[in-house]
Amino acid sequence: MSARWGARAFQGLSGLAVAGVSFGGAAYAKEWHPPAGQNQRKGLTISDPKLKRKDPKSLPFMSVDEVTADHDGRVWVTFRGGVYDVTDFMDAHPGGVARIEMSQGQDLSAFWRLYTLHLERQHILDLLEEYRIGNLTDDDRRRMEDEISKPLASMYEEDPDRPRNREGKLRVPTIIPWNSEPKDLTTLTDTFYTPNDLFFVRNHNHVPDLEREEYTLEIEANPDAGIEKDFEFTLEDLEKKFEKVTVISALQCAGNRQEDFVRDDRPLYVAPHWRNGAIGNAKWEGVRVRDVLKACGMDVDGFALGTKKYPDVKICNFIAEDKDETGVPYAGVLPIEKVADPFGDAILAYKMNGETLPRDHGYPIRLLAPGHAGCRNVKWVRNIVLSKAASELDSGSKLDRHFSPEVDFLEHIRWGDDHLRLDQGPVIQTLPVTSVITEPAMFGTVSGKDADHVTVKGISWSGGGRGICRAEMSIDGGKTFGAAEIIKSAERPDKSVMPEAGQGRNWAWEQFEREIPLTAEMKKDLKAGKKVNMEIVMRAIDGDFNKQPEHMEQAWNVLGICCNHWARVKAVLDPKVAADKLPATPSTPPPGYPYPKALREAYEQKQPMEQWA
Repeated sequence: MSARWGARAFQGLSGLAVAGVSFGGAAYAKEWHPPAGQNQRKGLTISDPKLKRKDPKSLPFMSVDEVTADHDGRVWVTFRGGVYDVTDFMDAHPGGVARIEMSQGQDLSAFWRLYTLHLERQHILDLLEEYRIGNLTDDDRRRMEDEISKPLASMYEEDPDRPRNREGKLRVPTIIPWNSEPKDLTTLTDTFYTPNDLFFVRNHNHVPDLEREEYTLEIEANPDAGIEKDFEFTLEDLEKKFEKVTVISALQCAGNRQEDFVRDDRPLYVAPHWRNGAIGNAKWEGVRVRDVLKACGMDVDGFALGTKKYPDVKICNFIAEDKDETGVPYAGVLPIEKVADPFGDAILAYKMNGETLPRDHGYPIRLLAPGHAGCRNVKWVRNIVLSKAASELDSGSKLDRHFSPEVDFLEHIRWGDDHLRLDQGPVIQTLPVTSVITEPAMFGTVSGKDADHVTVKGISWSGGGRGICRAEMSIDGGKTFGAAEIIKSAERPDKSVMPEAGQGRNWAWEQFEREIPLTAEMKKDLKAGKKVNMEIVMRAIDGDFNKQPEHMEQAWNVLGICCNHWARVKAVLDPKVAADKLPATPSTPPPGYPYPKALREAYEQKQPMEQWA
């Protein structure tokens, strides 16, 4: 996908009859359907059967004056000739309440030209129809789109250049804000440290352009924590006044692998829709957060030993420089115990893999909280505030709760906290044990010519520093498993504490490979010239001997986080294809969509799949 879709989607919309509806007249189709999203027009479909669509012919026409009037705090918007009251959706909006509020009395096209992800996911367009309260005439539609609504000014024009995207090396779930992961998952096992320019990027807003000389880190006074006044540190202060430490750690977005949760009749209403690449491993250099707090007056040593109590200090808030269009900054929180623990290794990093921290990864300073979810590892840190409760700015308190499987977006989440048991939806900090298969690729072809084994590679990681004791792999859907070998690398550090010791601090990932012998039946089919379908499976056991759940349904949750079911890849052994003549692997579908049904059927029927490449 590219930004051009946003402009194309809005060319010639004025006065257009959409899906059989002429909004300026009385001619309606017998059965009305919501406007098709871009990917649906490409032949991709997804829908939620729980959505209750409204027929616009049952709704009144409204004037521009009615739409733009004051509605006592309620938010009315228009889109493609419809009028919508979206007030009841504000608290559930993943982009925040403020972004909805600023759209009052305007046409959504002014905003979605920029945030094109709304146009690329059919279920979002379907959901909007539930809030429809009326229609516009063709003339009023033109006024709303061309005169009343002011195009949203882009805050993203100063984002950094991303040459790897131009080279086709990245999968980009959203352009604005920028979110990317390596397109080729072999990147995760090619080197122990993931290259900075291929490391996944999770942005919530634009990328700040901060100058070294102008940057200051601010620590807010809190006498309850022993910090009697505000403190400021320049980047030079941090580099020269504190000990530099190195932490080798993997970093994973809480939603990595969430596209596995998407089904034809069950979309995810969250972004950015990661596949498997929102994880990377790096060498981070910086200063301990505890050392900075100690310099400000907090007795972190006494607190860690339990000899000093701070009863009104529970949370360390990290507030970032990046802000949304309404001025609300991103923020994340950690338990104070994590930052005060000398073995917690929470640092303010200014280097990544031996290089100055790239802008997309938080230059000049980012938090690295090893073992914790990516959302907690705040980039572009500007303020640190110690408090008794999490700041209201903490997005994770809303977007990163882990609910049980019966909690549904349409029936619960979108109606607000009053319709949820928040005590049963804990806010995540660390992440569970997980695995990703990097070779072979999904729906890829493997040469079966004179083959007696298949080589499988992947990575495993567990949050909380629990480490990985063992990874196991299978090519028969998990009927038989065998232990995989750790991929040896000169860059891989020796472990000071083994995972099974249960002491944590195993922050890095492990990379594995296994040469799996073909079954007798597989060899027989290959010898007969038949293709063989393989279901390749990988699972891991962490230092606390936690195991991955077998099925996606066992891990599914409404906000698409902590996705740690067995990694599965469907691939084909072809006895007629040499290793250097393999057909192209089908591309992953657009974000938010499952693989096309026709592709899945072609795989099951052992038909060629190159047309989806």
